[in-house]
Amino acid sequence: MSKILLTGANGFLGSHIAEALVEANHKVICAIRQTSNLEWIKDLPLEHKYCDLGNKKFLQEIVENVDAVIHCAGVVRAIYKEEYFKTNVENTKSLCESVLKSNPSLKKFIFISSQAAMGASQLGAVRKITDIPKPVSDYGLSKIEAEKELKKILEDKIPYTILRPASVYGPRDKDIFIFFSLVHRRLRPVTLKKRLLQLVYVKDIAKSVLSSLENTKTNNNTYYLANSSTYTWGDIGKIISLSVGVKAIALPVPDFIFKAAGFIMETLSSITRKPVVLNKQKIIEMLQDAWVADTLPAENDLSIKFTSLEVASEITYNWYLKNNWF
Repeated sequence: MSKILLTGANGFLGSHIAEALVEANHKVICAIRQTSNLEWIKDLPLEHKYCDLGNKKFLQEIVENVDAVIHCAGVVRAIYKEEYFKTNVENTKSLCESVLKSNPSLKKFIFISSQAAMGASQLGAVRKITDIPKPVSDYGLSKIEAEKELKKILEDKIPYTILRPASVYGPRDKDIFIFFSLVHRRLRPVTLKKRLLQLVYVKDIAKSVLSSLENTKTNNNTYYLANSSTYTWGDIGKIISLSVGVKAIALPVPDFIFKAAGFIMETLSSITRKPVVLNKQKIIEMLQDAWVADTLPAENDLSIKFTSLEVASEITYNWYLKNNWF
């Protein structure tokens, strides 16, 4: 059993990582804000440390005497570019500096980055870790900058592993939920232009984190996490509908609909001062030709077999159904 500090434990991905750590008999300390919604982790035997990750003094205290740090906290949507960088870059930098100062013998630092950090690929091409990153959004740019800060601070001092998940889905997700919601209503969205993407089931990310903890193969390495299969939007809707036994008809969606939706949502966001799921930058990410990366290193080094969309979509759909999300 190890003593592990986990940031972002109350979020969609973080809550699944917390569950996996508890099931593996690790002692988990969660760094969370006072205002955090603890719905997904309230029944787990976790130690809570209420904090602001921008408070360096607090960070230096909570990283003491832990065996590993899993940094999952971050901003996936914001109104201004500065918000992405303050949370995703500066907080990551402060956490790494605190570890180096207060716990230089830390066994592993695991950072949950994103496929957005690498940037999109072209149809027929596969992005590799060695490729030059070309993010297409402020979110992706903040993630690659956070990776750079981490490496700059921890390289040759503390072992780290960087995980870059593709589009994540699973129980509790609110983003790709739209696909499941439409299928439930007997519709499946189809883009007029062929676009390819990869998906990763949330519990496979949690398994990857567990594998990285004491796996020296992963030291100072970066991995793309996704099922190696690639899908069009039409494929995703079709597979979900077949997996859950719901007949859904194709709903063609022209690009201008996405762009109009992004403009409207961003306008509302500027009025309400609250970030939205779909903004113009998110639409830019969605309308790239492809998001395809090389997942073989993760499969080999992490000894993980990524769950198929056919299997995981049925589990996810039934969770939404059971929990009255439809």
